[in-house]
Order: sequence, then structure tokens, then C-alpha cells
Amino acid sequence: MIKFNDKAIAEAAYYIWQNNGCPANTSAQDWDAAIHQLNAMSALKTASKKLASSRVIAAKKSVARAASLKSASFKATVLNPSSSKLSSSKNSNNSKLSNSKKLSKKSK
Repeated sequence: MIKFNDKAIAEAAYYIWQNNGCPANTSAQDWDAAIHQLNAMSALKTASKKLASSRVIAAKKSVARAASLKSASFKATVLNPSSSKLSSSKNSNNSKLSNSKKLSKKSK
């Protein structure tokens, strides 16, 4: 529980008292309600900061994960070129050539 200064509590209690229609003999209730309201607002701010912080951390992790996946993919392509798109297109061109050679042999 956070300790608030009397001025902040008094101001909140005044607005609560006004919103309730300025009833008589409710100062203790209004004071307690003001403390409760200030605590709730403080907890909300803290939770909001934690949520924003966790979102930033999650975003950083996501970027790092994407970068490592991209790096791993690049390394795999460099170390094993047969898995790249370029080499797969070469393989398909080679198979087309061998098919055309087979056809030309059959026709002879």
C-alpha cells in the first residue's frame, strides 16, 4: 500500500463528496474512498508500466529470433548450396536437358 500525502487524499475526497451530491457527515467515508481510489490508480499505473515493459521485451525477443532464423537460413544456404532456390532451378534445367537428350536418342 502506497502512502499518499494528505493534500492528494483531501482533493480526491472532495471530488468524491461532490460527485455524491455533497451529503452531510460523510467525510470519513469520502476520505477512505479517496485512499482506495488513489491506490487503485497507482496499481493501474504500475500494471500498465509492467505490461508496456513486457511488450518491449517480447518485441526485442521476436526481432532477435527472426534475425537468428534469417542468419541460420543464410548459413545453411552458404554451407549447403543444394538447398538454395538457385541450385534447385539448375537441377530442374539439368533434368530438362537430360529428358530432351533421351527424346532425341529415341527419335534416332
